[in-house]
Amino acid sequence: MLNAKQEKFIQNIVKGMSQREAYKDAYKVNYKDEAIDSKACALFNSDKVQNRYKELIKATEDEAIMSAIERKKWLTKVINGEIKEESKYYDDHEVVIYEKDADIGTKIKALDTLNKMSGEYITKVEGNVNLSYENAIKEVADDDEY
Repeated sequence: MLNAKQEKFIQNIVKGMSQREAYKDAYKVNYKDEAIDSKACALFNSDKVQNRYKELIKATEDEAIMSAIERKKWLTKVINGEIKEESKYYDDHEVVIYEKDADIGTKIKALDTLNKMSGEYITKVEGNVNLSYENAIKEVADDDEY
């Protein structure tokens, strides 16, 4: 378990501060930069700080990634016209940007993706397979001739 200063240090790192800035902010020290860099590097590379860093990065990644339900809701909004596409045209050498409903191709792609996510499509495989013992022996014998 990290103490309060170590936790603040690693939180600062995750927020995007350099090790030097994070260390100065967490420990409120006024050392030379070389000394701070050395202490910050050693702290950052310690096992317990590294473990906490990995936990925080994983949590950040998990929050940034849409869940399957969120993706399905978003695709449904595209299909229903709630998500708009940005379009533009030129009028007297000026770019005019406006929002419009997704075109039919985009909506079909969204519907296709949603169907795949929901398992709506079934792959049907047909074939004629003869599994008799005599055929298997004959095929092995035929392969041995080459």
